[in-house]
Amino acid sequence: MALAPAEPGERLGIVAGGGALPRIVAAEARQSGWAPFIVPIADGRLYDWSAWDHRSLSWAQTGDVFTLLRTHGIATVVFCGTISVRPDYRSFVPSLRTLGMLPEILRMVRGGDDSLLRAVSGSFEVRGFRVLSVQSLVPNLLTPDGVLTRREPTGPAAAAVQRAAQAAQQLGRLDIGQAAVASCDRVIAVEGIEGTGEMLQRVADLRGRGRIGRGEPTVLFKAFKPQQDERFDLPSIGVETVRQAEAAGLSGIALTAERSLIIESEGVIEALDAAGLFLVGVSDPTMGDAR
Repeated sequence: MALAPAEPGERLGIVAGGGALPRIVAAEARQSGWAPFIVPIADGRLYDWSAWDHRSLSWAQTGDVFTLLRTHGIATVVFCGTISVRPDYRSFVPSLRTLGMLPEILRMVRGGDDSLLRAVSGSFEVRGFRVLSVQSLVPNLLTPDGVLTRREPTGPAAAAVQRAAQAAQQLGRLDIGQAAVASCDRVIAVEGIEGTGEMLQRVADLRGRGRIGRGEPTVLFKAFKPQQDERFDLPSIGVETVRQAEAAGLSGIALTAERSLIIESEGVIEALDAAGLFLVGVSDPTMGDAR
């Protein structure tokens, strides 16, 4: 059940990056009785938020966010959406509040995504804000356990799910990425800072050059990191991921069940079935049974 506000009309700050997720969260939160206030940043500033109460912030203005939220009576926030490029705070003129926070900000942007998000959430919490998870507001986005498509992973494809899961988990422990592509016999590719899309482009290129056998089923696994804070950056897929997986010649996709998100799931399942790919939620990626 979606988390409801303590009182109808309670303000909710949505720090919005790119993609469909911020709009889904905003709409569902409003349906549950929240009054969303959108703060588009980075990729989120490319979208039209004119129909919502909002205030866009450039990277140079990010230090203004706490005052902005308090001015609008907001004590609860959620972070969602994609940020494709990290800011270089040395390359622009910051606002006065951002300038005052630069030492704190520069400490945040070091390290992997998980450490960055923990630092950002801690910065909000130490200033008295409550930080929610996306799935507390939109629980139906969570990946259920089991096979979700007409096609199931069997034989070599099921073994590929296990190998890709193990690789993705090891990658996550190092806070490098969330995803890996594997066949039953070998790991084909792992995700770095380039993201899942570019990793799948590499797989497509490898397949095109004959580095992956025609009869070698390959699987994408996106895994919840063992040390990850469940409020931030859960592994997720959308229709674009399906398109990329099909272009890379994959047999299917697997996700950590209950700790990953399927964005616009009806469209995703429809696209997977049309492409002949499978999707499976794996409750324990260290186990071999993917069904």
